[in-house]
Amino acid sequence: MKKNNKSYAVAWVVLIVAIVAAVAMGQVRKSSYTIPQPKGDYALENLSTAKYRDWISDAAGVLSTQAEEQICLYNANWDHRYGSLVALATVDHVSGDIGDYTYSLANEIGLSEGDALLVLDVGGKNAYMAVGQNYHALPTDAMVTEYMDQYLYRDLMAGDYEKGVLNLYGAIHIRYVDTVADNGPSFTSGIAGMWIFWLVLFLVILFLALSAVERSRYNTYRAKYYGVVNPPVVFHPIFFWHRPGSSWYRRHWAPPPPPRPRPPRPPQPPRSGGGFSSGPRGSGFGGTRSGGGFSSGSRGSGFGGSRGGSFGSSRGGGFGGGRSGGGFSGGSRGGGFGGRR
Repeated sequence: MKKNNKSYAVAWVVLIVAIVAAVAMGQVRKSSYTIPQPKGDYALENLSTAKYRDWISDAAGVLSTQAEEQICLYNANWDHRYGSLVALATVDHVSGDIGDYTYSLANEIGLSEGDALLVLDVGGKNAYMAVGQNYHALPTDAMVTEYMDQYLYRDLMAGDYEKGVLNLYGAIHIRYVDTVADNGPSFTSGIAGMWIFWLVLFLVILFLALSAVERSRYNTYRAKYYGVVNPPVVFHPIFFWHRPGSSWYRRHWAPPPPPRPRPPRPPQPPRSGGGFSSGPRGSGFGGTRSGGGFSSGSRGSGFGGSRGGSFGSSRGGGFGGGRSGGGFSGGSRGGGFGGRR
């Protein structure tokens, strides 16, 4: 009996040690990879990431909260600087062609033609990145495949999905900064140009309006004090170049036009009395008007449409299918690993 009790005790100790060891190994593995933070010229701005959480769907549950926040920060910076982002979806299993699935999902969630979507098929250990027609960070399908092979493939095969995704996003970020920022005006510079245009237009309209007010004030002053040697009131212009003695002031200082005489009233014929002479009784106003009156046509419609997808929201412009993106080592469509197995 004592021998059995001793055996049970040893078994329990072994079980507890195994559990502790497994937890410790899990923690070590979890802490062995720290999320990289770009430095120097590639540093990220500390922007709000709240609205970019809609562009991540971790249905397979392979990403930590910290990793999702980092991906959102990348997208916030890319959208702010270049008007572009890379959405992410992880799924347990994709039925059929992963390329078709990715493009269908990109259109469903409302990505624009300047965006991209990365899909991880965890069950099939496959991935595909669909890019919009105007996605300039990776301008060719061969480059998309190259980046997938170089920065994601190895970690995906090892089951370290989070590390692979963050490595890929970090490489794309460097690509953005090195190339997209130098290719003409960015999204933010376009917004700045729009603001400058509207500011100039506003100033022109304001100037024209104040000029009209100035001229009206001056005409009133001239009509009242023209010919008076020392007017009791000095004209105070809105614009300094309209002050008394200026060329504008002298050019407009002329006798005001005489008031127009009122035309004599024509003689009125004698009135015979009565109400409205024309029109049917009860019509109120004399005479009739031709036409069909007020129509009962439609009064327009509201805003239609609906937002699809389990995550994301419409970014406008349409994602389309002009670009085919790439999976691993295999060219344009189909994703897959090609000959890397």
